[in-house]
Amino acid sequence: MENQLYISLAGLTVEINYIRKRIPHFFRDYRIEKPENGVDIVATATPEGVEEELAPDPSVGALNAEKSCIFRCIAERSPYFGSFLFHCAAISYEGEGYLFGALSGTGKSTHISLWREYLGDQVKIVNGDKPLLRMKGEEAEICSTPWAGKEGWQKNCIVPLRGICLLCRGEENKIERVEPSDCMRLIIQQVYLPRDKQALVLTLDLLDRILKKVPIYLLHCDMTEEAVKTSFEALTGKPYPN
Repeated sequence: MENQLYISLAGLTVEINYIRKRIPHFFRDYRIEKPENGVDIVATATPEGVEEELAPDPSVGALNAEKSCIFRCIAERSPYFGSFLFHCAAISYEGEGYLFGALSGTGKSTHISLWREYLGDQVKIVNGDKPLLRMKGEEAEICSTPWAGKEGWQKNCIVPLRGICLLCRGEENKIERVEPSDCMRLIIQQVYLPRDKQALVLTLDLLDRILKKVPIYLLHCDMTEEAVKTSFEALTGKPYPN
């Protein structure tokens, strides 16, 4: 097939069959040569699939709708290979990964920007919007994807997941560790839930395994350096650098 490329995501080999010529540029950081031993997932953008993605909001445009169509193909199949998509911002600090989740417009992009501003080059943005999460043995990991929000913040890498921070707006900066049962509704709202029933079961099983391994925090914060200090010390267990 002429409009075909291959990428690697979360250790999976994905064949992408696309329509528009600008699609390969979107995947440039994840492309690999055609594999000799087959692929794990085939993601095909069809005119019907693009139209389905356009239907809720035609203003997104056909190119973005095609990206979403490909994204959905991968997200539907990835649970069969041990990963699922989580809507959040993901960063690493000194090689350790942290997730920041919130309802849209709550400020997770702003918060990770503040981490980068005040903590410097030790902070790497893994993905600004839609990373994949997986369990590798007994360790939870964050895997970047090219679907990184309007800012396009992403780095093709995989880092260990050490903490999940759920953000709420607040006048006072404070953080507390919470149990999954205390915030499950918000967590589930961040998870891509497949249409396929078996894939959905696998997703929820993976989520349960991750939540048993990774601490969860609820952060009430403003948009100041004090908010960074509050989340940094709780998530990393380290004193805030002067």
